[in-house]
Amino acid sequence: MIQFYETQLKSLLENREVLQKTYNKTSTYRLVFLVIGSVCLIKTFQINIYLGGVLLILFLGGFYYLVKYHEETEENLLQNDHQQTLLKNEIGILNNEPNDIYSDGSDFSNPHHIYSADLDLFGPNSLFQLLNRAKTRWGVELLAKNMLEIESAVDVLHKKQEATAELKEKTTWRLKFLASLVSIPNSLSDSSHQISQISIPPKIALGTFLKYYGKIVPLVWIALFVGFYLIKFEGIGFGIGGLVLFHFYLNGLNKKITELYFEQISVTGRALQSFSKAAELIANEEFSSKILQEALKDFPRANLQSKNPIEDFSLIVKRLEMRKNMIAWIFLTSARPFEPIETLKMGDWLSQNPNFFKEIFKGIAILEYYASLGTLHFNNPDWCLPRFHEETETFISAKQIGHPLIKVHKAISNDFELNNHNRVNLITGSNMSGKSTFLRTIGINIILANMGAPVFALNLHLRLGIEPICYMRITDSIYENASTFKAEIERLKLVLEALKNGILHIFLIDEMLRGTNSEDKLKGSMALFEKLVNENAIALLATHDLRLSEISAKHTNKVKNFYFEYSTANGELIFDYLIKEGVCKSFNASLLLEAIGLKMS
Repeated sequence: MIQFYETQLKSLLENREVLQKTYNKTSTYRLVFLVIGSVCLIKTFQINIYLGGVLLILFLGGFYYLVKYHEETEENLLQNDHQQTLLKNEIGILNNEPNDIYSDGSDFSNPHHIYSADLDLFGPNSLFQLLNRAKTRWGVELLAKNMLEIESAVDVLHKKQEATAELKEKTTWRLKFLASLVSIPNSLSDSSHQISQISIPPKIALGTFLKYYGKIVPLVWIALFVGFYLIKFEGIGFGIGGLVLFHFYLNGLNKKITELYFEQISVTGRALQSFSKAAELIANEEFSSKILQEALKDFPRANLQSKNPIEDFSLIVKRLEMRKNMIAWIFLTSARPFEPIETLKMGDWLSQNPNFFKEIFKGIAILEYYASLGTLHFNNPDWCLPRFHEETETFISAKQIGHPLIKVHKAISNDFELNNHNRVNLITGSNMSGKSTFLRTIGINIILANMGAPVFALNLHLRLGIEPICYMRITDSIYENASTFKAEIERLKLVLEALKNGILHIFLIDEMLRGTNSEDKLKGSMALFEKLVNENAIALLATHDLRLSEISAKHTNKVKNFYFEYSTANGELIFDYLIKEGVCKSFNASLLLEAIGLKMS
């Protein structure tokens, strides 16, 4: 995949050189055309006024074409830069660098959630940071929401996988779509919410009159010139002055009413430019997956004058932005009561399109979500889309399952099956041998599977609706006045309540009751182990305490022992991180302590 992105990047760099040369030439042509055209116009008007009028029309048309072509080239340069930024980021991610240009989801972190903190779902170096390609707040929230919910409908999961597969294959479109949004700072992600909540402007004084006057004002100007030409042309200056003063009066009459509203729209206008290209790409693309078709069925496409769904509204906002230029404001207000007329247009547009922006940003968010999952699948073609079933015999059947957050060249994969004959699994092993990582591997791939994403496995069959509950990363909190043991008690309470709530859970428990003395720790651990077995729970328990394996011997039809081990070579510890059936017989804490200079008696 790195080679693919590097090839694309090379092509973009070559294309940018061509675009830059075209941009520079167009700037020169425009200046030359303006100077020579102006001189020719002056000379032509001196010779023949009618010929000068024809030349003026041709001059304005030619200059307009050059300006539009220059703007189009500038836009292509900007999109080229955005695509380069995107490709460089993807190359960095594949080289195990952090995904820095997108949010890492830290604001969704919750240490009290049943699995998010334990499985590293949010924050730096998290699953969210690996997945996220969303720039709108709607998209970021949708991604987080799907991480925190377990889907229980198999047809919905199949539709999600279908959409992920479609976006994976739409490589060119997906890269253009993501590039259109990539330059938006994470701090402006909330602007999508602000835009979707734009209100209809306040009532305008003389609104009815202005609504119709705005339509006929060009005729008023024509009538003014024609009238003075036929009657007394020398007095046209008084007529023009009177009409201009009338326009300024109407404009000032509504100044207090509209100024605050204009400021709100001004912020909106700046943000709109960032989302405009993405909306255009969606509006002009066809999708085959059912979930995308359903999500985009109300996306604004038809009966728009422009191919860009936001452009009609954006043009109004751009005109309002022009009032900040004093010279432009004087010219525009002289021609017509600019501000109240544009405000009325804004109100009419919002009234005619009440859900326009909600549908726009809902569509962008859905595409951001599946573009994120599709990118993950594209970047990791060896990962699979899991299969779900509702059988009661087997819960997890995995071939070569690995942890998605471990650097690819260092990740070790394992085969593992969890069924009715090993509903509870005791995993022993030495320090740093891979016990905790294996628990997280199972948990995080369950989350990916329920999102409709690919999982880090050659093959994964998963029981529908299985939800992780983790007892792993337990810490104290001075702020909450909670010791480690108190935090463990709260998590134990959650586990015991979950055993009775009728939901299919998989309990991922790593070294219980670390915050108390060894005797109480053993008693409590054995009691919880027995409870899980007697309640027919599905669980993986990692521990250093071999005495817990005694319980396994009493429940051979439900409990199975697994272990991770290490070996030594030239005085160094070597870990293979492969899970094996049985009980660990060797531990390495003494060796590790002696290695740092602490002698053991």
